[in-house]
Amino acid sequence: MRTIKTVHVGPVDTNCYLVCNPETQQIVIIDPGADPDAIRAEIRETGMLPAAILLTHGHFDHIGAVKELTEVYDVPVVAGKAEEAFLSDFDKILPPQFQEMLPNVSYNIHVDKWAEHEELIEYGGFPITCLATPGHTEGGMSYFFPTERILFSGDTLFMESIGRTDLPTGDAKVLIASIREQLYRLPDSTLVFPGHGPATNIEYEKRYNMYTWEKGQTKAMSSFARPKDAKKSSGVNGVKD
Repeated sequence: MRTIKTVHVGPVDTNCYLVCNPETQQIVIIDPGADPDAIRAEIRETGMLPAAILLTHGHFDHIGAVKELTEVYDVPVVAGKAEEAFLSDFDKILPPQFQEMLPNVSYNIHVDKWAEHEELIEYGGFPITCLATPGHTEGGMSYFFPTERILFSGDTLFMESIGRTDLPTGDAKVLIASIREQLYRLPDSTLVFPGHGPATNIEYEKRYNMYTWEKGQTKAMSSFARPKDAKKSSGVNGVKD
């Protein structure tokens, strides 16, 4: 049975996920944004070895530990094909308003696999469907593990919220369309693990995420509980970094 470990990293508390497969004794790393030593410590604790690093998008807080980890682990790095230009532009990776907070940091990483929309890849014994979800950035990619019914949404979809769209290549209309047309078509029971904050699920977000409601939509009258053990996280106007 798979297990998911969350490592909270960096100055904006990014969720780095370790998706562990006891059958293959391998780990898929999602968004190692900072603190490579902490991530390595969690990996050692599992007794397993990484199989790949998947990036949901190119912002600094999601890629900051990639270089250090790939120097230790010989694993491929995967990102969305449409994010290729983004990842070559320092001012997009680390927008000017954050540069004083993180001076003299290099984000020059090598991507081995540029994934296409709806491409099926496999790492660590997990089949993984790549879903292009632009809007937070132009090449945002979400990763759906169909056999596990889990989704890693990066900064596209959060519990009762969505990603910010005021940074370079962000587009609010595109982001909402990505959620409705890609993520909301997944099974309602799909667990969603976002780039920041608590986990949620697709059914809950369809009902309670007002940022994605269709015109005239309101909450369903029937009762519906929050995902177990989830707590709403803070954010400016409900929108997370």
